[in-house]
Amino acid sequence: MADPGTMLSVVSLTFQVFSGCIQGYQLIADAQHMPSDCQYLRVRLKTEQYRLLDWAHVVQLDEQDDNLLISNSSKGLLLDVLDQQRKLLAQFGRLDDKYKKLTRPLLVDEVETNGVLPDPPAYSPTETSPTIKRVDSDFHNRFPQSEALLKKSLDWARKSKTYPRRLKWAIFDKTKMETLVLKLTSFNDFMREMLNATQLQTLAVKQTRTEFQIMQLNSSVGQLVQIFESAALTMKTQKRGGRFPTNPVHAFLQARGLEDEEENDLPKPGMQNLATLAQIKALNSAIEDPNLFTDEFTTSMKLAHTASEIRSVELCRRDITLLDEESEDGESQRVEAFYQPPKSRKTSVWIEWKTYEPPTFQNSGPDPKIHQRVKALTTLLKENNRTDQFRAPHCLGYFRDIDEESGEDHCRFGLVFEKPASAHPSTRPISLHSLLTEVSETPSLTERIQLATRLSETIERLHAVNWLHKGLRSANILFFSDCGIDGIDFNLPYISGFDYSRPAMNDDMTEKPPENAASDIYRHPRVQGSGNRDSIGGVGGFKKSHDLYALGVILLEIAYWKPIDKILGIEDLNNARPSVTIKVRQRLLDEKEGFLRFVRSYLGNTVEGVVRTCLRGPESFGLSEGADEKSEDIGAELQKMFYERVVRELGDMRV
Repeated sequence: MADPGTMLSVVSLTFQVFSGCIQGYQLIADAQHMPSDCQYLRVRLKTEQYRLLDWAHVVQLDEQDDNLLISNSSKGLLLDVLDQQRKLLAQFGRLDDKYKKLTRPLLVDEVETNGVLPDPPAYSPTETSPTIKRVDSDFHNRFPQSEALLKKSLDWARKSKTYPRRLKWAIFDKTKMETLVLKLTSFNDFMREMLNATQLQTLAVKQTRTEFQIMQLNSSVGQLVQIFESAALTMKTQKRGGRFPTNPVHAFLQARGLEDEEENDLPKPGMQNLATLAQIKALNSAIEDPNLFTDEFTTSMKLAHTASEIRSVELCRRDITLLDEESEDGESQRVEAFYQPPKSRKTSVWIEWKTYEPPTFQNSGPDPKIHQRVKALTTLLKENNRTDQFRAPHCLGYFRDIDEESGEDHCRFGLVFEKPASAHPSTRPISLHSLLTEVSETPSLTERIQLATRLSETIERLHAVNWLHKGLRSANILFFSDCGIDGIDFNLPYISGFDYSRPAMNDDMTEKPPENAASDIYRHPRVQGSGNRDSIGGVGGFKKSHDLYALGVILLEIAYWKPIDKILGIEDLNNARPSVTIKVRQRLLDEKEGFLRFVRSYLGNTVEGVVRTCLRGPESFGLSEGADEKSEDIGAELQKMFYERVVRELGDMRV
């Protein structure tokens, strides 16, 4: 057996110190008996650990420095920064500045009753799994565990025998823990500034995907509140002129105790994206449950209004003036209108209709569950106005379309959307479907790849917070151009038509989409029409992979620059029978039909592979056909693989 000293000598000093940092994070995060109301600090500690891991991936940090993507002149500084971070973690709560044990330590070694702690499994570089790996700790279940670098670092640190096996809190000091977290944040901020422009862009992409993974692995409202509070810690400190700056040089010096000067010019907090994702997902999960959606919830998530105010999204029908009638070609149910509440200016808007079954003798209005769903959907869309996370148009509210004079119920809700600030009030939305149908000149390959990339990124972000669209089709992809078709920016699409969207964890199947060939042609065969649905129990219902299938159909349309019915040779789509739409997926994947072969010939192997992946579904993402996409493990794996096999493939294309 190799001597431990010999084994350590072949590992670079940079990796040894880095592994010490990772182990330090792990020990404090694993420490037992942290108060429940301070769990957000534990979450923030893990978030900073993953920021460091993401950074290490970008610079290709490994056991040897041969591939380290840091200039030689900066390697000494890097080692110093890592060592300062390692010392900070190693000493915290146990040792003083002279490495002597504190008389009243915050953290002490924990030993099991028999005096032995079992060894965790060693890192295996050949170990592979189709799903995200988890460790035994319930807390660590909330963070991705498939990182080879994480396992490798912890395995090396354990072999070095210089760290305790496990810690527990003897005394918990919230202020000192906050100080530790903010100092670690400063170190990570400083290390970020050591990267060049290309590396910074790569790091931003890597961190975004890590955040999406964290979102998938945290489903309960309580967990999401902790994530939001952990991200808000930096914002709270900055607002009160905290001691921890965001300027990287000051950050490094202050973290080492060499600089006390405060900054005056504070940029936006780096954790804002994670906080916003947690906000939207928590709202998505709680909005239809009055026991969860309370004033206490809105306060904890720093929402601007009370629960009842946020739910108050119904508009008065008399304040809406319709300017034209909806088209009858089945392409959309979208009309122009003005919205002018009392004592307010007139706003140019458009209305998207959502129909419901006519009232029965027992009921005087829509099914209460459907009404509740429309209200919840409108609330989500309206809250998104503040963040613009999902390329969705700004929603002002909804109304029931009842004629005030005759009292006639038109059996539909109208969702009211505001024009983008960049568009003139008279500018009407232009749908992708209308461009595919009416525009004879095909946009450049560059523009089509840009559009495909933006759409896939938007769906990725929606699914990160478990928000399913359920109505994806080219008629619901919108553009705004004051110069007409010639001025369209294909890099700025809006996704509308959220008529049937709902949170992925909700199994309520009361409302089913109507039989409509123009919609069904984009739907997976399992969710077409009102009858051919997955079972209500178990893992049935609409799935993320069904949204991805619809995206695949849209990407095929973009490749051909034709609507899907024209590609398939369906002459009268509005009157097409279900037997026609049910075979669409089979036809698109049939090599004899040659649809994907056309894409490969004219747009290349990458685009063809992306379209095929979306159309095939779970098996293309490494999952079984019947996988429960609502489970955290499967959801995280699908999120990860969709990025790798669709979003990244399109984003890396250079035309």
